[in-house]
Amino acid sequence: MRERPRAFFYAVLVHLVLLGILVFSLDWSAAPPPSTAARKAPVQAVVVDSARLDAELQRQKAQEEKKQREAEQKLKKLEQQAKEAEQRRRREEKRAAELKRRQAEEARKKAEAEKKRKAEAVRKKAEAEKKRKAEAERKRKAEAARKKAEAERKRKAEAARKKAEAEKKRKAEEARKKAEAEKKRKAEEARRKAAERELQARLAAEREAQRRSAMQRMVDEYVLRIREKVQRRWIQPPGSGAGLSCTVEVRLIPGGDVVDARIVRSSGNAAFDRSVEAAVFKAAPLPVPSDPEVMEQFRTLRFEFNPGSP
Repeated sequence: MRERPRAFFYAVLVHLVLLGILVFSLDWSAAPPPSTAARKAPVQAVVVDSARLDAELQRQKAQEEKKQREAEQKLKKLEQQAKEAEQRRRREEKRAAELKRRQAEEARKKAEAEKKRKAEAVRKKAEAEKKRKAEAERKRKAEAARKKAEAERKRKAEAARKKAEAEKKRKAEEARKKAEAEKKRKAEEARRKAAERELQARLAAEREAQRRSAMQRMVDEYVLRIREKVQRRWIQPPGSGAGLSCTVEVRLIPGGDVVDARIVRSSGNAAFDRSVEAAVFKAAPLPVPSDPEVMEQFRTLRFEFNPGSP
């Protein structure tokens, strides 16, 4: 009865109709028993109603089989998705192993290069030491000649120094002026770039705010459309009364197919809660946005179901 309440209801209704026909078909008076022909009429009526009952039961069975096939198709689809996810995981593991191997090879090559670099540094140091000693010997031999030419060199050096100082001062003044001009130019360029960056940041923030506002409007619109479609598929259970509401959580996949639906805030009426869950599955596929970024917000969706609200 809990699994197929509608079929149970129809079966009880048909049996009550049959019982009514039998009751009203009997003659409760004290008249003589009816003839054989008269007794056959109610029997024929019962046969006709039984046939209708069988047809109704067959129809209900066909509907249940259809739902079972749909559920099996969804299960196969989920299994296929799980299989694809496992294949992707294996490919990622293979890529990670290859990356680890390449990193190890790069580390080995780096160690060999470092070893060669150190060996080259030792060789160059030995050559430098050899050159240093030769240079020291050369200097020692040249010291005598240097002292002889020292006086002449100092005279020439003094004249050259004075000339160089004058030239140095001139170039230093030019360099100072040029540096100040360049400093001012760079400061102005920096201020201009900072202003441009600030403007770009402000424009980007405004565009982002507009994008988020548009996305939220789209989300609100699709949530309203989903709630309306579920309400159209909802059948009020007997004895649930008015003023009930609950919060339902729905898991969706791209395309709007429902993976799961569960009540996260009960109305206090179990029949009402079950009817809402059933309405969600009946309304599938639910309307969802085609934008992948917006669709991510509909993977898991919660909304309040209140059949009395607009």
